[in-house]
Amino acid sequence: MSQDLETRPGPGAPEREFGHRRPPSLASVLDRAARAERRRAVAWLIAAVVISAGAVILGSPEGALVAALGLGMSAWSVRQIIGIRLARRDFHRAETPPRRAYVVLLHDPNVKAFRPLLAVWPQAPSAGVRPGKPESVWRCDDELRDLESWQGSIEVHEAWLDTGPRSWSKPRWVRADAGLAVVNRRAWLGRWYVSMLLRGDRPGAPRRLTIDDPHTVPDTGDELPLEGSLLGSVVGPFVIILGFTLAVLWLV
Repeated sequence: MSQDLETRPGPGAPEREFGHRRPPSLASVLDRAARAERRRAVAWLIAAVVISAGAVILGSPEGALVAALGLGMSAWSVRQIIGIRLARRDFHRAETPPRRAYVVLLHDPNVKAFRPLLAVWPQAPSAGVRPGKPESVWRCDDELRDLESWQGSIEVHEAWLDTGPRSWSKPRWVRADAGLAVVNRRAWLGRWYVSMLLRGDRPGAPRRLTIDDPHTVPDTGDELPLEGSLLGSVVGPFVIILGFTLAVLWLV
């Protein structure tokens, strides 16, 4: 992947393609993200019910109670779905146009933090030097990680950033060539925290934005396919809940 900034075509240039195909609409991408979260919520629920039922049959009500943690994880996915649906609602309303910005979706090294950090700069950080303090920092959906990079090897993306009626309004979504991020909330002391995390980073030139304003991409209504299956999605939650339940029962 080249990191050099490319020259954008002029206004009269033909419509660009997205990897030899038209880019999917943001509405379609958000809809796919919501369906993936819905499948994940159902997978956690199925795993919790199966293990809880097994624990009851084996005469271990404590095990059934512990296995119910899957219900909490299912509720977490439902919360994620709500955030994605709100982002789609705001996108369709289009009350304010998005703006171009430069973003880094940073994996938080804090093991207690689930959500990655989205740092936003109005101008491109200079290549090969330490990035300046970001304009704003937000916590994002922890399942949409296409743009995510890690401390020590961050990647800067030029992106379309949702805007609100005020300068401090929360952007609901961020769209770059490499993927999508959905914002959850403003990060507390985020500008200071990200500046501290990136003090040793010297990123290259930003990955250039080549897709048009997402509002100009027609929504055909076609559903983007999900990878895998519901059965495959149940395996991970099943193993996690079963392992946690067995560990707790062994300790007590």
